[in-house]
Amino acid sequence: MRRNFNGVQINQSVTIVEKAGADIADCRNRIMVYDDNGDVVPASDGTKMPVGIAIIEAGVNDISGVESGKAAKGDDVDIQVKDIGYVIAGAEIPKGAEVTAGADGLAAVAAAGDYVLGTALRKAAEDGYCLVQISKYQKAAAKA
Repeated sequence: MRRNFNGVQINQSVTIVEKAGADIADCRNRIMVYDDNGDVVPASDGTKMPVGIAIIEAGVNDISGVESGKAAKGDDVDIQVKDIGYVIAGAEIPKGAEVTAGADGLAAVAAAGDYVLGTALRKAAEDGYCLVQISKYQKAAAKA
C-alpha cells in the first residue's frame, strides 16, 4: 500500500535555533551540545552527542559596540546541524580525520568512544578553520 505524506511538515533547513544555556563569550564556529535543561553550550569534550556548529553573529552590529559572537544566557543561537560547515580547530586536524569536540567547543581529532561531529575535508592548523562534513555518530570503543 502506498502512503501519502501530503500535509506532513519535513524541515529541510540546514540550521535550527536554540537558546544559550549560559553566557558565552564567542560561540561562532564552536561545537555545541545540549545542557541538562535542553539549552546549548559549547562542548567541553567528546563525551556528549554534538548538536552542531554555532553560526551566530550576536549583537546588532560592530558599530553598536556589541561583540560579534557573544551570547547571553537565553539568547537565540543559530546552529548548523547538517551538510558542510566550518569549526575552529583546537589542535592540528589531518584531512579525513573524525572530528569531535575538544575544550571550549573547539574541534579535535576523535578518540575511541567519542561522539563524532563529522569528517575533516581539509587539513586544519590549530586555531584555523576546519571544514567538516557533518555526520554525527559515536565512534566505536577501543577493543580490549
